[in-house]
Amino acid sequence: MSRIIVLVTALVFSTTALAQQDRSNMWEFGVLLNNLGSENLNGSNGSSLDVDSSTGFGFSLSYNLNNHFALGGEFTWNQPDYSAVFVPADPTEDPQTVNYELDVFGVNLKATWNIIDGPITPYVEAGLGWADIDSNIVDQPPVTGCWWDPWWGYVCDTFYSTYGKTQESYNYAVGLRWDMDNGMTLKASYGVLEIDTSQSTDDASLDAIRAELTWRF
Repeated sequence: MSRIIVLVTALVFSTTALAQQDRSNMWEFGVLLNNLGSENLNGSNGSSLDVDSSTGFGFSLSYNLNNHFALGGEFTWNQPDYSAVFVPADPTEDPQTVNYELDVFGVNLKATWNIIDGPITPYVEAGLGWADIDSNIVDQPPVTGCWWDPWWGYVCDTFYSTYGKTQESYNYAVGLRWDMDNGMTLKASYGVLEIDTSQSTDDASLDAIRAELTWRF
């Protein structure tokens, strides 16, 4: 019986050691689901913006400097519904309400600290980046152009310019990861995404819940 216990103990420790080595000095590529919570922003003179929660997707790439510390980046996309109230400068005109969809593209750089050496560990991470926000509201008349295409021949198309802006963003989260023996990793986290509005309103603060599947190589 004692030999069996020793054998099982040795097997557990060797498996853990292999799992640790698999993470250290390795790259990770991942796909993720990203749920952003709702937010309400009040602007000047009664203007406002209500953004609904949404679930989007993204891709990530990171490098494990060791079993604890990793650096990486990610690209995310969400398309939440929103309701915006615009207040005209002329006080005799009534406010206008627009209901539509935002396109929110995020590019973030992140630093992650895995608390435990082993294959199952909680982690904390923080990062900064940019959020490109497109209102999908046309800001000028459409422009139609025509050209000769080598494949399709003579082609005409109409292009629309929309209101949009790129803002700085900050994020931080806590999560749990599980490194599996097949070179894959499951991750789940809860955090906050802060977007600098650069306006008289407060910065946008969105809850961020995500699930991620990565491949180590």
